[in-house]
Amino acid sequence: MTANTKTTAIKGGILVSGREMKRADVFLSEGRIEGVEPGGSQRTADTVIDAAGKYVLPGIIDAHIHPVYADRIDTLSQAAAAEGITTVIAYIGAVKAWGQSGDLMGAIQDFIEAAEKTSMIDFGVHCTLLQNDIKQAAAVIPQLVEKGVVSYKAFMAYAKRGMKLEDDQLLHLMEVISANRSILAAHAENGAIIDYLENQFAAAGKQTPEHYVATHPNLSEAEAIFRLLTLASVTRCPIYIPHISARESLDVVRWFKRRGAAEIYSETCPHYLTLIEDELKSKGALAKMSPPLRTTDDVEKLWQALQEGLIDVIASDTAGHTQSANEPLWDNIFSAPYGIPGIDTLFKIVYSEGVNQGRITLPRLVEVLSEQPAKIFGLYPRKGVVAEGSDADVVVLDPAMPYAIPAQNPLLNVDYSMFAGRTGLGAPILVMQRGRVLMQKGNLQAQPGQGKYLHRTRQNRNPRQ
Repeated sequence: MTANTKTTAIKGGILVSGREMKRADVFLSEGRIEGVEPGGSQRTADTVIDAAGKYVLPGIIDAHIHPVYADRIDTLSQAAAAEGITTVIAYIGAVKAWGQSGDLMGAIQDFIEAAEKTSMIDFGVHCTLLQNDIKQAAAVIPQLVEKGVVSYKAFMAYAKRGMKLEDDQLLHLMEVISANRSILAAHAENGAIIDYLENQFAAAGKQTPEHYVATHPNLSEAEAIFRLLTLASVTRCPIYIPHISARESLDVVRWFKRRGAAEIYSETCPHYLTLIEDELKSKGALAKMSPPLRTTDDVEKLWQALQEGLIDVIASDTAGHTQSANEPLWDNIFSAPYGIPGIDTLFKIVYSEGVNQGRITLPRLVEVLSEQPAKIFGLYPRKGVVAEGSDADVVVLDPAMPYAIPAQNPLLNVDYSMFAGRTGLGAPILVMQRGRVLMQKGNLQAQPGQGKYLHRTRQNRNPRQ
């Protein structure tokens, strides 16, 4: 540290990691964590932030966003910054429905260039691969890895939309991804079952929202996950299972994890931890997502899986459309778009329903919202932890701060929230990225273009070791 370098100290707070909570003073300099000392340190700093009675957390990482609908990375990043999220990883691909034309490399590069100009927080990229991309995967994936893209997405459903990959294509993709020290995320639902049931329901005139969940039964998710992990066991490809919603799926993941035949990680989302299928009756197409909302029993089983460590990550899967884009809300659920908003409520819902309700501890929250996403996706220890040498991405949480979730977040284009009207205690009062203040006491200070593209690398783990 040079003589002219300014330091900031966050003093008097309780530092939370995925393993412990302790009184500590955190020192920041030149965008990094310079050191962590026991609480009450006599060391001075140019700027001192009083965190007495507060928790000090690493910045939240939302590892599952879709900045391709009503909100792009500009508005999503500002809503994220205001709520303690300092890093996002976005699913991007050459998808015409997302406004992308051309090839994969061009789509990824276009997003990075746009985000470098408009994002207020740091960002990485997951590459989404569709049916048309498989032939070029072996040639393109090594090039993308060189650019720091080490996570990929495939679909096991939606053949009519050109998204579904068959098992032989998944095996090929797994071989390429594993050989390039990357990880495959897969939307795991049995596409044949979904298409069959949707056709049956449509033919019978059952197209209103209350019929939607029945076309995506729990077993269609569980079967697809079993098949996915079977293929991964053969290819030794690391697998990330996003948005798990069904209790039967948890039994499958548990069985494969115990066998240790593949490197497996699982994710769920706040809406699956809190909401049930009745939302479709009251909100219509606004509550349509895939997989769908399920039952109270599924919700409780997901919380139990979080408690036992079976689920590794909670992410928002934010993919919101405006209310007008969802019209008609009631008449034809199968033609409505998929996806809901949620980046702005990720932290508050998990903290309120998890920590405040005694379902998970605060260290467990930090583990699933910060540490594990960083480790799985090649960002640790730069991100996901408050430790010497890591980026100074810090959240100061006031556990006594009251809040009410509005019907529409003013920082977003999407004009509704699945959690509108919910109140609670516990909210960020200070958010910092690389030592710069993004939000303080409700005032957003972040600027477009502050965010940096994160070049990621990962080393695949041998499941046999």
